[in-house]
Amino acid sequence: MQFEKLTIATKNALRQGRFYIELLGFPSLKSNSEELIIQAGATQLRFSSAETHPVYHFAFLIPTGSLEASIDFVESKGIELLPLHGDKIIHFDSGRSIYFYDPDGNIAEFIERPKLNYPGKETFNISDVIRINEIGHPVSHALNVSDELISNHGIRPINPKAFRENFCWVGDHEGAIIVVEKGRHWLPTEIPSEYNDFELEYAENNTHYKFKCVSGDIISNQ
Repeated sequence: MQFEKLTIATKNALRQGRFYIELLGFPSLKSNSEELIIQAGATQLRFSSAETHPVYHFAFLIPTGSLEASIDFVESKGIELLPLHGDKIIHFDSGRSIYFYDPDGNIAEFIERPKLNYPGKETFNISDVIRINEIGHPVSHALNVSDELISNHGIRPINPKAFRENFCWVGDHEGAIIVVEKGRHWLPTEIPSEYNDFELEYAENNTHYKFKCVSGDIISNQ
């Protein structure tokens, strides 16, 4: 699946704008006190002001081979990385990642996925971000929600047999919804996940989908 537009809540759109536009250098599509829209590669990422703001987890896909350079880039901006067991780089079967907080306390991630057929490179700039690759989705019943995403929303996960009661990676290397049981900690922190409302537009097999999540439930499919 390929993320086209992702909308999440923010406590302070102007502060997020200073971080994502002025500090990191993402292109700005709109920035005011109510809304921030940046272009993250092929994905529009929108922050909409809200009275309540949960902690989100989302990932930016970057070229294979650029992760070490992305560390230098992030740290040169004065942003501290979130290590796991003392290691800045976290390894998965499908790639490698680094994590950091944004001003809202969201857990942002840069991830490279070698199995994708994108040109690799050893340098990094924010213009190298390919698209949003993940969004975390805490729910009450991870397996039930994952089944709904597969049955009703066109998502074809790589390995549904690996789904667990508290963690389901629903998608593929291009993009995935990380469906977790509410309360499970967000890697690499000890922060428990909580319901986080969002809207997502994406493409799967050249078909476009859109849905909205509120309090852990999928409430629309447009």
